[in-house]
Amino acid sequence: MSRGARRRGSRRTQGVWLSLLWTGLGIALLTAVALWLNASRDTDLSDPTADVTAAFKTTQGVELPPIRFRDVAASLGVSMRHGPGERSRELTEDTGSGIAWGDYDGDGDWDLYVVNFPSPLGSEVGDEASNRLFRNEGDRFSDVTEAAGVSDADGFGMGATFADYDGDGDLDLYVTNRGRNRLFRNRGGGRFDEVAQAAGVADPLWSMGATWGDFDRDGHLDLYVCNYVAYDDAAADLVGDELEMIGGAYTVPFTLNPNAFDPQPNRLYHNLGDGSFEEIAVVAGVHNPGGRSMAATFVDLDGDGWLDLYVNNDVSANRLYRNLQGDLGATGGMAFDDISALTGTADGRGSMGLSVGEIGGMHGEADGLPDLFITHWIAQENAFYQSLKPEGHDLEYRDKTRLLRLGEISIARVGWGTGLVDLDLDGRLDIAVANGSTQEHSDDPRRLIAEPLFLFWNDGKRFHDVAGAAGEAAARGHWARGLAAADFDGDGDVDLAVAINRGSPLLLRNETEPRGKSLRIRLGGPATARFGARVEVVAAGERQIRWLGSDVSYLGMHAPELIFGLAQDDSASEVHVRYADGVETSLYDVPAGLVEVAHPSAAVIADAEVRGDAEVRVDPEARSAER
Repeated sequence: MSRGARRRGSRRTQGVWLSLLWTGLGIALLTAVALWLNASRDTDLSDPTADVTAAFKTTQGVELPPIRFRDVAASLGVSMRHGPGERSRELTEDTGSGIAWGDYDGDGDWDLYVVNFPSPLGSEVGDEASNRLFRNEGDRFSDVTEAAGVSDADGFGMGATFADYDGDGDLDLYVTNRGRNRLFRNRGGGRFDEVAQAAGVADPLWSMGATWGDFDRDGHLDLYVCNYVAYDDAAADLVGDELEMIGGAYTVPFTLNPNAFDPQPNRLYHNLGDGSFEEIAVVAGVHNPGGRSMAATFVDLDGDGWLDLYVNNDVSANRLYRNLQGDLGATGGMAFDDISALTGTADGRGSMGLSVGEIGGMHGEADGLPDLFITHWIAQENAFYQSLKPEGHDLEYRDKTRLLRLGEISIARVGWGTGLVDLDLDGRLDIAVANGSTQEHSDDPRRLIAEPLFLFWNDGKRFHDVAGAAGEAAARGHWARGLAAADFDGDGDVDLAVAINRGSPLLLRNETEPRGKSLRIRLGGPATARFGARVEVVAAGERQIRWLGSDVSYLGMHAPELIFGLAQDDSASEVHVRYADGVETSLYDVPAGLVEVAHPSAAVIADAEVRGDAEVRVDPEARSAER
């Protein structure tokens, strides 16, 4: 072979080898990229909001109000630490806890109960792990937990609600736990007795939210309890304490995935009127065995005068149970019909917080029925379901989330507690949301990602998040869970309490320059009539409608006082109340400030006492008006 041919052959050989080398490098590079993409797109390891539009630019050309909040918890004596110890990456720790307002001592101002739990699971419980009751002294709060006997020091706390379940005129306290629930009966003088076992409501499952209402109108307050999943304590042992990495990222243990555990059935406790309850969830058709339930509300959804039931479920379809008592009559038994699919509310996302209010007037005519705001997990958007019930048609709901500009902006956050409240007293419902991710830091999986609150201001057509300019506490990130609203300082506007997972609670005093005065409505009468009562206020030519006790938030309770902004008016021209027992009353030309609306039965009973009548009963169909 000639020298030239050998050179040509050598060049061809070199070319082949170079081609093979570059091909190998290319394959290796593509493989590395593919592995990186696969790891980054793993829903357990990465940000699921990647490549998703997160917000609309809705504030252009809109004059936003100067809404302001300041955290005064430490200065007013609301001091505690939630969840002592280091986070151990278990579902039971990341879901709670809640916070609740109630006037337990009857002095006219709102006291605060904060739920807590020990951590890690199975660790020795200390005093710092107990729930706390803070008594409102007017200018500050004092910790009266031990004196009141409501610490529940050996409970793994989730939520709390206040209610006068025994009808003796003072507020009792129900606490949900992972494990046996507690019922603290208020015996007066600032003391409670724990009576859950004797009352029949000491559910041993993992309970979350609870809601009260006299669903059968027998004059006794009933209780619905949400149960979550059958968490296995041995699960943590299978995972171990060592942190593992795959593809450069920490693995997420199955102990954080609710789908890894079976759902548990809910409870409906029918109040027997003698201090005890009978559990009838299966009989009534509301046990919801396939739902991982987090929140529920008793409220008259279809306007027939009977309390229906809506249940938020995590990674399982939500449930709307229509109360059939009005159709079946007194002899028809206690039954509900699951109309979730028919109404379009069988939402299968991760639903946590639940709020109720009427926002139909923002786009068209309001129908006077409750609309539903629901907070969700990351990448799932929060939801706002507007009720529709045209004459002659069945109840249904339309998801108006994106129309109201509440969808895309919530994709990147995990929402928990919530409240439909008028932040600036302009007569329109705004929205407060407690956010806190369940995603872990990539460099420190023992810590969750903190997120700021949402404070959505309503301009009449859509909502705008103003939290970033509402003060340092609202703008910075938190591991927030429960949220409860109350005018704790009595100045006429809405303040907020927020429970922080593994932190100190926030007590956010509203320092917004109000756009008007307010009407603060408290309802008299028995608790059975007040829970679920519909209150309509007409002011500044607009109608506002709320339902007392039905805006349940997440694992807690707002103060049982409805605050209506009157805009530029000094009074409400009309106030209409339809109690949950069917009795109605109306007031006219009601000046701004605090008004206590008496249940019509109070006037009848008082008149009977003057006349010396032996017994007086109020007809549930009676109608009363005051002018």
